[in-house]
Amino acid sequence: MKPSTMNKAKKVLACILAAAALGSQVDLAAASLDFLGASPAKTVTVYDGAHKQVISTAASNFKNVLSDLNVSLKAYDTFWTSTKEVSDGAVIVVERAVPVSIIANGKKKVVYTTQQTVQGVVNDAGFDWKKMMPIEDGLMQVKEGMQIHVVPYTARKVFRKEAMPIHYNKWYDGSLGEDQEVVVQEGIPGEREVEIDEFISGGKVVKTVIAHAKVLSDGTPGIMKTGKAEGTMGWVANMHASAYHPSDGGGSGITATGTQAGHGTVAVDPSVIPLGTNVFIPNYGHAVAADTGGAIVGNRIDLCMESFEDCYNFGRQNIEVFVNY
Repeated sequence: MKPSTMNKAKKVLACILAAAALGSQVDLAAASLDFLGASPAKTVTVYDGAHKQVISTAASNFKNVLSDLNVSLKAYDTFWTSTKEVSDGAVIVVERAVPVSIIANGKKKVVYTTQQTVQGVVNDAGFDWKKMMPIEDGLMQVKEGMQIHVVPYTARKVFRKEAMPIHYNKWYDGSLGEDQEVVVQEGIPGEREVEIDEFISGGKVVKTVIAHAKVLSDGTPGIMKTGKAEGTMGWVANMHASAYHPSDGGGSGITATGTQAGHGTVAVDPSVIPLGTNVFIPNYGHAVAADTGGAIVGNRIDLCMESFEDCYNFGRQNIEVFVNY
């Protein structure tokens, strides 16, 4: 045995004896590893598409980690890591290149890419984005075998006003099927001004992108019944309705909640509709359950009117009441 080897063995033996004297196997292992220059094992997670592997490794670089797991990289495949060096808890993400076709200037070229978006592929291919653009949405997710059409273009801005989609407030109606929806009252669309970037190639607009939008007027929500309770503002009650005037029976016009009765005040049975609840009644409007009455029991409701004539014309009706939660 060479003197240097002999000395090294003696030092290792000394470390072992010292650790044993302390009764610690952990210290023994650490002393041996520190002296010999070995790295402690580290836990590394590798994601390769939907496949996940976790390894405990003493590898000094990430390529060796992949090799230990038999993860092979083809010519255009890449990987990225969460840390610069192999460390405990590090993550490796393998990106597999897929073939896509780029069609430009009448020619078709197949390239392999790990880019996630169409614009990323076009940029990697060396096209000047100020002069050439993909007809497809630049943020579209890249898929294997897809075709990307790149064309020369000019751009212009266009401003126009347009109606906004009508929003519908929904109330749950237990008599409807879960997939059923019934419009009770149409809403009024709002209006917005949009700034549009138009991209022109070959004399035709090949792509439009909304660059900015400004609301000019808010619309009025519509009213809708639905058989699905999720996302609703309240529930629909079928009720027998009558009408009253604030001065009926020589009353003072002060409600049970202390407010002045008028159009938009309704009397209810608080066990059915709690006082203070907001309701909507077609052909009457929005109202507050603010009053009670001796005859108003169960599914009865009394609508306050502005005149005795209105009360007479209303009479008694079976109506739907849209009760807010």
